[in-house]
Amino acid sequence: MTFGFLMSFWSAFGQTFFISIFSKQIRGDLVLSHGEFGSFYAVATLLSAFVLYWCGKLTDTIQIGFLSKVTLIGVCCSALLFASVHSLFILGVSLFALRLSGQGMMYMVYSTAITRRYTAIRGRALAIAGLGQNMGEAFFPIFVIFCLTLVDWRFIWVGLAIFAVITFLPFIDKLTNICSREEKLTFLKNSFGNSEHQHNILLRRADAMKDWVFWVVVVWLTMIPAFWITGLLFHQIFISELKNVSLLTWMSNYVWYALAALVGAFVSGVLVDRFTAHSMAVVTQLPLLISTIFLWFGDSRLTLVLFFIFFGLCSGMLQPMINSLLAERYGTRWLGEIKSLAMPLNVLASAVSPILMGLMIDAGSGLDDLMLILAATSIYSICITLLVFNLIGNISPKKR
Repeated sequence: MTFGFLMSFWSAFGQTFFISIFSKQIRGDLVLSHGEFGSFYAVATLLSAFVLYWCGKLTDTIQIGFLSKVTLIGVCCSALLFASVHSLFILGVSLFALRLSGQGMMYMVYSTAITRRYTAIRGRALAIAGLGQNMGEAFFPIFVIFCLTLVDWRFIWVGLAIFAVITFLPFIDKLTNICSREEKLTFLKNSFGNSEHQHNILLRRADAMKDWVFWVVVVWLTMIPAFWITGLLFHQIFISELKNVSLLTWMSNYVWYALAALVGAFVSGVLVDRFTAHSMAVVTQLPLLISTIFLWFGDSRLTLVLFFIFFGLCSGMLQPMINSLLAERYGTRWLGEIKSLAMPLNVLASAVSPILMGLMIDAGSGLDDLMLILAATSIYSICITLLVFNLIGNISPKKR
């Protein structure tokens, strides 16, 4: 789990919450509007989603330690390239590399390894591994805002990239060897001890693509939260201005966001382990709708805190549920293939949201317009999940 924690922590380089902190400096240096920067971000993310579709299945065939080291080196090199941005071309290339290695492969590698390693406590194990990202969300915003008062933003990226290599890379072999040994023992135990265990479900990507529930429910469970979490975080400076909240005050609330994400991850993990991901999927969708209400209608410090709390709950509850849901439904033998289908769709949603929201902002749309669409899509996701998984019941996919 330590391996997963560190991988998720350093995935911050490719996460929207981290990159967006520097949006004002980047737009200023390259003279970009909200919509233009959002367009570059969206195109880079879309391209990374396409490449991730093919790279994701490497987790099924390449030794986890080697793939982890390549991924970490890749994300740190991407950070160094981003720190040297001086043209639109370098901006696009560096954003693509950050999104592919940071948001995409860092997450794919550790989440696939953890999902395979654990069965009875899979949800809780994923929650513990995801603590790394929660810690990053709590630490990095305040740390960066402080550092920006002392040094140029580029030095922050260089320093963190070097620090990540020094403190994590030398220990990957030891951490992943432990994980690999335990994974093999768990595989053998479950294979001989339970014929119905998920290791024996041998569904592949082609089978998932023919499963109508995947497209009607599973896709929306990932895409709608990804769309709005990414969009709101990417344009958080604009939203903070609409709410008349200083940037420092806004960023300080990330502590609540991170704590709530931590609680949400553990609650989701426990519920998934106790009741299955299929039956609990609808519960993970509720916090996003509640957070929308607080951001939309709230005008006090308390409602802002409550927005961050429920927004964090949504973010934290999502990943343990989605990873467990894919394992329950399609098995773990070809989980990398399955995730390389689901993850790019998640990335696609996070790619489209900055440009669409940026264009809406440039066209004069305010908070009311954004929140109305957010509420409508959240209600749809809740209703379709409740109908298919809770009222109709779990419909198992068929092997081709």
